[in-house]
Amino acid sequence: MAEILLFHHAQGLTEGLCSLVDRLRAAGHTVHAPDMFAGQVFPRLDDGVAYAGRIGHDAIEDIARRTALHHPTADTVMGFSLGTFPAQLLAQEWRRIRHCVLMGGAMPPEEIGGEWRHNVRLSIHVADPDDWVPASDLTPLLRHASEAHVHRYAGRRHMFVDPSSADYDADAADLFEERVLEWLDAVPHRKP
Repeated sequence: MAEILLFHHAQGLTEGLCSLVDRLRAAGHTVHAPDMFAGQVFPRLDDGVAYAGRIGHDAIEDIARRTALHHPTADTVMGFSLGTFPAQLLAQEWRRIRHCVLMGGAMPPEEIGGEWRHNVRLSIHVADPDDWVPASDLTPLLRHASEAHVHRYAGRRHMFVDPSSADYDADAADLFEERVLEWLDAVPHRKP
């Protein structure tokens, strides 16, 4: 089973993401979900994006690295939208991170200060089309991670996986969860 560091989106660690964490745990995975916003949850995406801008990328990087230090056996990262930044950062920087799930975001590896490590399994999930995930961000990552599993959800909106979001789509969210659980079950993880 995977030990996962899960990073939330710009609306915060919502009830919808907490429910997903519970379901991943019920499936046998260990999940750590740091609250990068210290309890703040925003019903509107724009408010969450503004708050993230105020705390800044440096603070988010610091939270990601402290979380990784605090959970030294975690081998998998999962990020949602804003949370794809810390997930991808750890996947690129930390040798023990071997598996990465990005939902609703991706960055060119060089913008995070390095290269994509070729031994990291990558699963990407994006709405199609998604104004928050331009091809100019996704394409460079896919050039480096040519064996990535990319799942596009046609006609869905950006944060379709979270019932706390106005973008929520139950069918697409179920499909996302099914695909992620299947992908995680195929991972050869270390035994405790």
